[in-house]
Order: sequence, then structure tokens, then C-alpha cells
Amino acid sequence: MNKRLLILLCLTVLTGCHRTVDNNKVNETPAQAKATETPRQPDPPPTHDEVRAAVQRNYAGDVTIDDTRPIPFMTGDFNGDNSEDIAIFVKPRSDKLSDLNSEFANWILEDPKQVRQLSGKVKPGEVLLVVIHGHEREGWRSDLARQTYLLKNVVGTEFRTQSINQLSASAENRSLPQLRGDVIREKVNDSVGIIYWTGAKYAWHPVS
Repeated sequence: MNKRLLILLCLTVLTGCHRTVDNNKVNETPAQAKATETPRQPDPPPTHDEVRAAVQRNYAGDVTIDDTRPIPFMTGDFNGDNSEDIAIFVKPRSDKLSDLNSEFANWILEDPKQVRQLSGKVKPGEVLLVVIHGHEREGWRSDLARQTYLLKNVVGTEFRTQSINQLSASAENRSLPQLRGDVIREKVNDSVGIIYWTGAKYAWHPVS
């Protein structure tokens, strides 16, 4: 065999082996990167002390938690911003009604069943639903979690948090509003519905 041809053949074989090694390295990189990723751990269940602290931070004693319920709160990402929120059943303090109904209050008083502006005020002994939006990774536990809504006329029974996927999978839910996050499913006066975030306010929608 020609000496020059033999040298060219050897160089071709070596180049091919080098490319195979490089390709193997490239193919291994995503797997190695994936293996080093740390999945985000779910938020721990709320304690009663944490819930009380969140209510005090936002309402400064104007309401008290409705402890007549076995579990007076539920969590979920209700406004769809990837930060955990909390919904809490509360009662107004009778000597603080003027604070709760003040137009200068730090919270937003809403009736999810009313499409337009709320008419009516908080009444003595009325059970309300407080929703506190979370702030970034700490969620509703953060000292900066100060966006809160005080909801009237939507406290019933059989409350639970449902994700969009869980709700959409239900056979009876053929017509749903646009959903941005988790919803609060409930039963009010024998009517099953959801409390959901519209992007501007909380609203109520029947699901059966």
C-alpha cells in the first residue's frame, strides 16, 4: 500500500474516534445537569400560630379566627403567581366594625357573588373569608404578604381547594370561567360553586 495513503487512512480513523468521544460527552451533559437539579419542596402545612400571626399582621385585631371549625383555613395558589396563598374563616370583632367597613382599610372588601361594586357592609357576627396572597417564595408567611381580600356571603360548607386540572377533570364542569390558579370549592345554600380569582377580584361560579 502506498505510504501516503496509509498515513491518510490512520488520520481518518483517529479523527472518527475523537468525534465519537466528544459526542458522548455532549450527550451526557444534560443528564448530569438534570441529576444535580434540586426540586422545590412543597410548603409545610400551616400551624395555628402561623395562621394567627398572618391574620394579626394584616388585620391588627379587627377580626378573630372562627375556631368553631375543625380546620378554619386552607392553602393554595389562588391567584396563579406560584406563591402559596391562604384562605381563613374569620369573624369581625363587634367593636371594630367601623375599621372593617372603612374606605381607608388596608384590605379589599368584596362579595364574590356580586359582579359589580360591593353593596353592603360587614355585619356583627358575620362569618367572612379572608384571603391573603403570598409574597414570592415565602408565600403567605412572608412579612411582606400584605395583599388581602375580605369576602362576604360565600361562607358555606364542604370547603376544599381544587387545582385547575382537578376541576376540569370533573364531568359536571363543562362550562368554566377562565381560571388563573387554584379555586375554593364550596357548597352554599345547596348550590355547589367555586371561588376563583379573575385577575382583578374574587368571583363565585356555580359548577353544578
